[in-house]
Amino acid sequence: MNTATRSSGIVSRLFPALTEPALRRYLGGQVASVLGSWTQNVTLNLLVYHLSGSAAILALLNFLLYGPQLVVAPIAGSRIRSGNARRVTLFMLTVSLVLTGSLITLSALGVLGVKLILAHALAIGVSSAVEVPARQVLLLTSLRDASLTSNAVAMNTMVYNVGRMVGPTIAGFVYPTLGPGASFAIYALALCFMAACVRSIRLSGAARPSRADSSLRDAVGYVLSDAFSARYLPILACIGLFAASYQTLVPLLADKAFHDAARFTGVFFACAGAGSLSSAVLLSSALGPRASARFIAWAPWSAIAALMVLAITDAAAASMPAFFMLGFSLTFAATSTNATIQRQCPEHVRGGLVGMYGMAYNGTMPFGYLLVGTVSEALGVRHTFAAMAVVLAVGVVCIVAWQRFKE
Repeated sequence: MNTATRSSGIVSRLFPALTEPALRRYLGGQVASVLGSWTQNVTLNLLVYHLSGSAAILALLNFLLYGPQLVVAPIAGSRIRSGNARRVTLFMLTVSLVLTGSLITLSALGVLGVKLILAHALAIGVSSAVEVPARQVLLLTSLRDASLTSNAVAMNTMVYNVGRMVGPTIAGFVYPTLGPGASFAIYALALCFMAACVRSIRLSGAARPSRADSSLRDAVGYVLSDAFSARYLPILACIGLFAASYQTLVPLLADKAFHDAARFTGVFFACAGAGSLSSAVLLSSALGPRASARFIAWAPWSAIAALMVLAITDAAAASMPAFFMLGFSLTFAATSTNATIQRQCPEHVRGGLVGMYGMAYNGTMPFGYLLVGTVSEALGVRHTFAAMAVVLAVGVVCIVAWQRFKE
């Protein structure tokens, strides 16, 4: 008992947000949900490629899955408040379950073709764009101790990154052995578990009701008036466009530069995932808020440096730490920006700001994938990495200079 108590005390000191019962329930469901979501989305990619053999259709699929974050997330988020976040989350989980059930049925009947998959992808993308801000508002308003906001956001990011690393592995095993229907069924079970966890969460008594007239205009007005948001949300959009889109180039780099696509694609993604997970663990810990405040301004520049290394090196031994640093920097910038904004903002604009964060980062990435893929065909892989670094550096400098000029 004493050993268990000491272990619990150490974990609580290292990751203080885990002292919150609501967060533990939420993260339990989130682990299952994220794993299931990545399993389903990767399965859809594999299925579309098997049916079409077209890289263009694959790009369209991923645009439909993630593109709605750009438009839908800020609009939906502006209508989500602490009072309705739990209800909206449960409703969107139900919608996701219906869509997954449809995929299971169509797959079992043998009629799941490319057009039906793309239609479902659009519906899944819209559903996710509404659900993500609802989930985050639910998470933040269920905390009893508001000072743990940064740690809670980082813990949520850590869970997402674990899911991003493990989910594709599950899909890679289940799809060829059991078929796409089994992957969809895994996500359906995960959604049910997440719904049960959400139903068990009770909002903190300290949570205050939002203003009834809160809107996207309120959130935009807050961003324009808040120095931190006005600087780092545009920087995050540049990072989403010109750095996070590196994933499109990884298989090309592995094939053309290192002549072993299968081996080095996995290695490079693993290095980036390890960096991302390391960043999330740091920000989830008791050191997180201090590290975020001290180093957030350097995160874009470390990403730029990593992109430049990838542009000029011919050695795998140099590329692997560069991918690690890139993954670390992207997660550090995104999580620190989101956590700082959520910790400082008034309650009535929180949902809208969650949506604007999703628009700035997740919403720009699909356009970055298309842009980087097109440029790489014209310039080549290494020159594209260099162009990404240069354009991102110019963007960051212009944003900082403009803000200082306005001051």
